[in-house]
Amino acid sequence: MTASTAGSLACDEFVVPCLDGAAMPAYAAWPWDAAQLPVAVVFGELFGLNAVQRETADSVAKMGYVAIAPSLLHRRAGGGPIAEDAEGRERALAVASELTRLEVASDARDALGVAWDLPAADATAPAIAVGVSFGGHAALVSSALLGLRACAALYAGWVAGTEIALSRPAATAEFAAPLLAAAGTRTLLLTGQADPMVPAVDLDRTVAALTAAGAAVERYDYPGVGHRFAAVGKPGYDDAAAADAWARVEAFLAGV
Repeated sequence: MTASTAGSLACDEFVVPCLDGAAMPAYAAWPWDAAQLPVAVVFGELFGLNAVQRETADSVAKMGYVAIAPSLLHRRAGGGPIAEDAEGRERALAVASELTRLEVASDARDALGVAWDLPAADATAPAIAVGVSFGGHAALVSSALLGLRACAALYAGWVAGTEIALSRPAATAEFAAPLLAAAGTRTLLLTGQADPMVPAVDLDRTVAALTAAGAAVERYDYPGVGHRFAAVGKPGYDDAAAADAWARVEAFLAGV
């Protein structure tokens, strides 16, 4: 564990002991010199714990959270994040496609446990989940299985189908809906209308499934915007959409 400060944030690196004996890297950030903060588990893209996931955690921390970002690929792709070249993307897709709901929810719970032990955290406050891309899907699964207070998912893929292990045997939209409803979890879905990874029909199915189950869900689509619109410096990044999205997330979380 090593601590440092980055502007108005304190940040730290952890090795989270998992229930199955695995050691999971994680990054945490929170407002400097703050206390009694709720905890957020923050999931990134399918490349592992990289700059995008860390920056996402920083964005959430600035909203008044202890944000912890676990490396979900630690069992299958140790040694750091996967490169974002063609070979790396193929490997990342293969690895991420194998992750199960049990693994993701268990890792989220273990990460939350570490975050709750931090002096800045309020272990009695309900936790939330935030995720981008593959991590948006992981946030939905974790929120459903752990009964988290709220979930904000940005351009979450594969939620309405069964293409990956995380969305099987039943599509996550159908699987998660009654659990989210029972827990009273509120969900925010933010997607670009030009995103080929999250077709409008999939988002329609997801919203319909949650609504039919009685789960609270909000949705906003960004015209002309594609995938990764909130990933700073990456292909697809859109400054205006990203700024609006984080403002919407902050307003959404303020109401939970």
